[in-house]
Amino acid sequence: GLTRGASTASSDEFDLVVHGTSTHAARPHMGTDPIIAAVHLITQLQTIVSRELDPANSAVLTVGHIHGGTTHNIISDSCLIQGTVRAKSPAARAHIETAFKRICAGVALALNTRIEVNYQRGVPPLMNDDALIDQLETILSHQFGKAIIAKPSASFGAEDFSLFTERAPGCQIHIGSGAPGRDDHLHNSDYQPDERSIHAGTQALARLAIDLLSSNQ
Repeated sequence: GLTRGASTASSDEFDLVVHGTSTHAARPHMGTDPIIAAVHLITQLQTIVSRELDPANSAVLTVGHIHGGTTHNIISDSCLIQGTVRAKSPAARAHIETAFKRICAGVALALNTRIEVNYQRGVPPLMNDDALIDQLETILSHQFGKAIIAKPSASFGAEDFSLFTERAPGCQIHIGSGAPGRDDHLHNSDYQPDERSIHAGTQALARLAIDLLSSNQ
């Protein structure tokens, strides 16, 4: 299989610490509640995807971990928030990062807290080269005797091959490895691939190497 545009998404991570002022739960006016600020912050961060991005060029912002406080009757002095951001284009990735930091600053100001932001970029989106895809459609269709047409990808997984496609034209080929009668997925301890996929992948790569190198001489 082939995809046009982004084959996989970027993968960035964030660690946020919302700093408040601890006090007894019965005297909230004597402190600043970081958990309340964290709740508002999480809600506001979700609006980046739902209200600032073109729905046709969507992204994912997920909070995967939140931890604050130690017991029932104490307002804590901090709250930790951790999560990931996935985007299917460099432009959307950059917009999310800018908006993310803007919202953190705004919530901190509005709720009288301090928010420590650690936003770490991981791998970029894997952008397939259109000219290469045009060639691959023809070459692979001929090799396997059936039409192989590139389609948009719905995956928000990430792939470090994207570090190569940032620097030179490239593309990702999808090799189906599902075994008959099973519905396996990658990153699963019970994954049992159909090993015939190794043969198909080898055929594809060998044919592409021969045809692309000979056409570029």
